[in-house]
Amino acid sequence: MRYSRTGIIAVLIATELFIAAVIVVSAGGLKTFSAVGGAHDFSYAPYSLPAVDAGSHPHVVIDDADSRVAVTPSADGKVHITDATRLGGWGWGSRPQHLQVRTTADGIVIERPAMPGRVMIFGFETSRTEVAVPADATIEITHSGGADLSDLTGTISAHSDDGHITATNLRSGDLTLTTADGHITLDNVDADTFNVATADGSIRASSLRVRNGTAHTADGSITLAFADTGNLTVHARTADGSIRINGMRQDDSSPTDYKLGNGSGSLDVATQDGSIRVTTNGVN
Repeated sequence: MRYSRTGIIAVLIATELFIAAVIVVSAGGLKTFSAVGGAHDFSYAPYSLPAVDAGSHPHVVIDDADSRVAVTPSADGKVHITDATRLGGWGWGSRPQHLQVRTTADGIVIERPAMPGRVMIFGFETSRTEVAVPADATIEITHSGGADLSDLTGTISAHSDDGHITATNLRSGDLTLTTADGHITLDNVDADTFNVATADGSIRASSLRVRNGTAHTADGSITLAFADTGNLTVHARTADGSIRINGMRQDDSSPTDYKLGNGSGSLDVATQDGSIRVTTNGVN
């Protein structure tokens, strides 16, 4: 995770204000910390929204840049939403806004309005949104602070503004995962079209099955372990690192094409800085 210069300065200012508050309170000038500079107590507890019947194949859009988003299948075919955010302490700023839900022609939108933010001196904060959907729902996460996706079968598109993404036990016709900062981890994923990309982080996949797609990172290694040989032509390239496919190793940075099975599909694997390793059927 990267911290901006503005964010670092804000933390330093808050620390200085806190030290000043301690001195004032210790001297008896104020009765409570909350009287210092507009500081106040924070409190935010988890809650669940009423279940939504959006049909058996709804298009579920989630827009919550401040929270880690977890999506799993529901047991009753409805959409269940839990704001699992926990916050408690003392500082400056605003507490999170509650989630809002609105229906659309083909499903629902779940969103959290943006807030200016806060500086916490004492306390804790965990931002998380949990959504259970019909297993074959179309999932579109437009903004998040990371995502966890498991046991789903519909079309999936998930973007993280700042945080890693995990995908487990997915069977998707079209799977797209992108993050601006964080690694991507996949286990037992089967996709007809597979596109994963991170601007800063590694990509790791085990028990993978894909027919076409891309795996790109600007900074990190890529390791793809296929569940079987499949039918792909792997186009691999790295600006700085080695390429190893089923035991074949190449140490220079020239692009490499390698055919798996009959090579009918196409998978483009690329990193600007890191090594690439592709294996099938448990080959080292």
